[in-house]
Amino acid sequence: MRINLVAIIILLVINILVDIYIARAIRCRISQRWMIKLFYGICGISYGLIILLAAMPLSGPLPDPQFHLFMWLLLAFVALLVPRYVFVIIDLLAHIPLLFKRKRSRLVSATACIAAGIAIIMILWGTFVTRKSLQIKDVTVEITNLPKAFDGYRIVQFSDLHTGSFGTDDTFIRKLVAEINKIDANLVVFTGDIVNRHANEIRPFINALSEIKGRDGQLAVLGNHDYADYYYTDSNLRENDRARLINFYSLTSFDLILDDYRTIYRGNDSIVVIGVENIGRPPFAVYGNLDIAYPNLDDNVTKILLSHDPHHWHNDIANHHNKNIALTLSGHTHALQTCLFGWSPASLIHSEWSGLYADANKQHQLYVNIGIGTVGTPMRIGASPEITVITLRQKR
Repeated sequence: MRINLVAIIILLVINILVDIYIARAIRCRISQRWMIKLFYGICGISYGLIILLAAMPLSGPLPDPQFHLFMWLLLAFVALLVPRYVFVIIDLLAHIPLLFKRKRSRLVSATACIAAGIAIIMILWGTFVTRKSLQIKDVTVEITNLPKAFDGYRIVQFSDLHTGSFGTDDTFIRKLVAEINKIDANLVVFTGDIVNRHANEIRPFINALSEIKGRDGQLAVLGNHDYADYYYTDSNLRENDRARLINFYSLTSFDLILDDYRTIYRGNDSIVVIGVENIGRPPFAVYGNLDIAYPNLDDNVTKILLSHDPHHWHNDIANHHNKNIALTLSGHTHALQTCLFGWSPASLIHSEWSGLYADANKQHQLYVNIGIGTVGTPMRIGASPEITVITLRQKR
């Protein structure tokens, strides 16, 4: 599947209008000819990138090197495009005084230039610094009727590794593993999307992932990217890829839970960790079944659910009093790889996109981890890769 031709034409028309506006602004306001030449060079690179991106498939069995090239070309295009749009949007406001027969606001125009500069710096910083700067978040979750032996129990959660983001270089993954092991948690959980497109992406990272250790083990579930839906159109090929991924998991230190549960004991006390296959909101497919994973959801056992997509909690668990699940751990959102001053565009799509949530009666809680890897452009603006340390406490 190639980029939609109509979308390309619309994008080209908008870009041309934006670039005409900027070129005119430079000619009218700046005397240095090198500035206009530099701008024309940027425009030429941008339109060249549009042509290259339009010529490359977006999905299907695109070889990994070409897929990585596509991601970096897309990033380069965004890095050149966004600052121009930022400048034009703000600079247009500088012309409002003209409606009242006054001069253009030079202060607003100067602000437009500064904002465009900040935009490019943020993109570059998000690509080369934030994307590989791990953050460790400490979260305390109080649970009613938590067994006494589990008061203070620590769970490390990480999510959305997207190993395809890293090619074959496991340097950052080994850094991640070292940080996780340094925490020395009781349990380590991974909440899905270990690959981008297909099972073979995990191969270069098996040795590193086999070194992750939790005192009571390491548990994982599958996410929407783990079913090869974005790589194969044939259902048989997708199923074979899923089987291959499950086999690769067996070579790591993780116990992959597929619509099942595990019981963790401490003396006479115990908690249950349930793991479901991906249960997504359309257009994401539904593969999991919570009732199969744990048929007696209304019993008194303290239960923690690993479910990749937070919409599962929002739609099927929150405010459902017959489902006694104290805590759900999810990922999926990535905070859309952008979070500034506590706000993310993910909030426009996801009701729960990062952090700890609870339903009306505080019976069900959810934690959303914003993930480690990337999809689309290889950058994270303010949304650093996250390791979450969750401490369980008895609710007083």
